[in-house]
Amino acid sequence: MPTSCHACGATLRIDGPVGRRTTCPECDADLHSCIDCRYYDESSAHECREPHADHIIDKIASNACDLFQLGDGASRRRKSSRAARDQLGALFGEGPAPAAEDPRDALEALFRKK
Repeated sequence: MPTSCHACGATLRIDGPVGRRTTCPECDADLHSCIDCRYYDESSAHECREPHADHIIDKIASNACDLFQLGDGASRRRKSSRAARDQLGALFGEGPAPAAEDPRDALEALFRKK
């Protein structure tokens, strides 16, 4: 079943079950973790759609959850706040958020001779 690593986005081909110590061959991130599980959902209680799962605090580290089923971890990587603002602006008919000004440019403009 092809899937992706939550940490680096590498495409993974995993045949069989994912063991607790299984890691991504590209970045060595733990794959038997909540964020890589098909039941992971930030909007659910304890961020898990499986009601019988144990409450796991660290969602990125390897855990011993017996209900783990490999999902697509890369699709769960958080988008930047800028992308979220752009999506919100598009929803209300506004253009994309203006690019943040580089602090060096602002400093140079402040002390630039006129």
